[in-house]
Amino acid sequence: MKILLKHMIFRQNMAEYIYTERNVQCGPRHPFIVNLHCAFQTKTRLFMVMDYCRGGDLGRVIAQEGRLKEDVARIYLAEVLLALEELHKREIIYRDLKPDNIVLDEDGHAVLTDFGLSKEGIKATDLTNSFCGSLAYLAPEVLNRSGHGKSVDWYLLGVLLYEMLVGIPPYFNKNR
Repeated sequence: MKILLKHMIFRQNMAEYIYTERNVQCGPRHPFIVNLHCAFQTKTRLFMVMDYCRGGDLGRVIAQEGRLKEDVARIYLAEVLLALEELHKREIIYRDLKPDNIVLDEDGHAVLTDFGLSKEGIKATDLTNSFCGSLAYLAPEVLNRSGHGKSVDWYLLGVLLYEMLVGIPPYFNKNR
């Protein structure tokens, strides 16, 4: 269950992101996209009840293992690829693909979560100019502010594969 404080949502101007997250997770069910089962609110909080993925996140797995075996990385990569294809078919770009946003279900399958930075209504040739994402995972077109579309997710899929096989993102540096 994700619990959000309403005053923080409005203070940080994040209502749009919460609506997007809800919309993405309420869409057609997909085995590699976390599903939202219900959402409710109190006077001060929003609650989102989602699939429980007891395997933790892929970032923790990589930190524990150092790097993943190629066969394991290949399976996770294929599952994430199928999830991204589903999102793109629904005209959604994910934009925040990283190991911490991939959780493992009870069978060990990779499941995408955290859709707050996703963008809806993006057709094949559409571009958006939002500067968003996690520092070590920003695509060149996001950094250059030249506009980005669905290709940003494919770039991030390559970054994910690199990190699974090497243990750190390709352009990681402690000095921001």
